[in-house]
Amino acid sequence: MVMGIIPARMPDENGEIVDGRFVPDNEQYTIISMEKEANKKAYLRGKENKELFEELAGRFTFTLSSTIKELNQDQRFTPAEKTRIMFLGTFVTYQEQGSYLRHDNGNFILKNRLQELLEIKNKKEFYNFYNKLVETGILSEEIKGKSKIYLKWNSKYHFKGKPSSSAQKEKNLVKTFDMQVRELYKEKNEKGKAVHTPNNLYTLFMVLPYIHPEANILCKHPGNDLNTCEPLTINELAEMFGFSRSNDLKKKLFKVMLKGLPVFTIQQNAFVSHILVNPFVVYRSSKAPNPALLIHFRDTAVRLMTNKGITGIPEELLHIK
Repeated sequence: MVMGIIPARMPDENGEIVDGRFVPDNEQYTIISMEKEANKKAYLRGKENKELFEELAGRFTFTLSSTIKELNQDQRFTPAEKTRIMFLGTFVTYQEQGSYLRHDNGNFILKNRLQELLEIKNKKEFYNFYNKLVETGILSEEIKGKSKIYLKWNSKYHFKGKPSSSAQKEKNLVKTFDMQVRELYKEKNEKGKAVHTPNNLYTLFMVLPYIHPEANILCKHPGNDLNTCEPLTINELAEMFGFSRSNDLKKKLFKVMLKGLPVFTIQQNAFVSHILVNPFVVYRSSKAPNPALLIHFRDTAVRLMTNKGITGIPEELLHIK
């Protein structure tokens, strides 16, 4: 026993009898509840897990679930163009910095370089998309010179910084992690050909509103707790998004891979199946992901640790059992 620390059962500040420790301190006596001490340890571990997860996942951009639902229904844009909107949103600056599109090094993304960034080879196709962005108010121009046109992004679609209280209250927030979204958009195979088409990538973005904030499963009621959220099946998703064959949607979902690692996976037992989404790509909670979720995407954690030069065993660092 440590000198001066006495195990005891005693009343806490509310008068309830609890297991605790009696700690003499300069003739003052402090009651330390075992429950409070366990809660403090759990809090500190959760904070440590969150900080490590955020370091691995990197910078993120907020979008709103309600906005994605609107975008899903917006017939003015093709699925490929909707993916390009999601990709461009990763470059938005903090709202207090003007919500410009800028590279991570701070350089502004200029209008005359946007086609190259989007990797659209056809000039007509690019300007058709660009003009729609301006006409719908998603993008606006700030002219600084003949060949120096800054681009400002509508924060209804993407923003960085503190979300409004209404967005938080309605559990309307979705976080997409910038580097992983850009990798998905730009990844090439050994022959230099794009691994994903923008059209197929929208399969990921269209389901964002249906991700449960903590479990990261696709469900009918993501605002409910886990017991009443009603996980979505492939068949139900296919019906929601107008696929005549559920197998077509399943192929598209599982074709979305991040450097060969899954973005979607299915957890199944005799009673129910859950479609899980990789939290290193998309996540909605302000807490660290549950280890039970992270274990399904361990290989992504290993890859990100390697890329960032973080040493250690993922199970130990992320407290995966």
